[in-house]
Amino acid sequence: MKPVIRWIVCLGALASASAVMAGNAATPGSESKAALAAMNHTSTWGHPDEYGEFTGMRYYANGDYQNAMKFFLIGAHYADKVSQLSIGLMYLHGQGVQKDPVTAYAWIAIAAERHYPQFVATRDKVWSELDSQQRPQAKALTEQLSAQYGDGVAKPRMARELVDARSEITGAYQGYQNHSVYSYTANQFTGMGPMPTCGSSTVNGSPTTGCNDLYADWRWDPKQYFQARDAAWTGTVTVGALKP
Repeated sequence: MKPVIRWIVCLGALASASAVMAGNAATPGSESKAALAAMNHTSTWGHPDEYGEFTGMRYYANGDYQNAMKFFLIGAHYADKVSQLSIGLMYLHGQGVQKDPVTAYAWIAIAAERHYPQFVATRDKVWSELDSQQRPQAKALTEQLSAQYGDGVAKPRMARELVDARSEITGAYQGYQNHSVYSYTANQFTGMGPMPTCGSSTVNGSPTTGCNDLYADWRWDPKQYFQARDAAWTGTVTVGALKP
């Protein structure tokens, strides 16, 4: 699943930015479409980090940068590093916002705090292009944003969401279908397609919207969940069997 996850941030100009910084060429095609489809199939109930990331990507892919930023900020608020990286790259290229390398660096630095290799390389590349006046500003803004979006506060915030959501699971899809705005996957929220078929390809083996595979322990235990998300960028993780 790792190549698909990588393509989540390789859409449009985000693809160009990531490819240039990595020294590789990338042309969005079937893999990026597969990643978008997987996001559409994935249930985000109880996971506002994924909700913000996936919905933001759908808007971004359609060139709606203002709404993309809106939802990436939701993901960023709940410790989603892909959302934070995406915000930084949008500031770097002036997509939906005024081009601002200082703000770009600050967001990318926060996204890189878990030391994902691709994120660190992007952070260091942006830093190398800042001048002597911009660098102190970038450091100060990084500290400011970290107070709200850094892992020290955002991961506990996300952990509380997982614990609260798990406590509401009753075993019936109808019970969580109307739980909150986070029950909507990207395709439902933006009207980009019908409910997926059970067993459809999802992101990182996550549950399919509308199907009875919601209950895997790794999705609700904060430690296991963060390990699984990190593994998409740093390695692999083994999860147990689904439990009713």
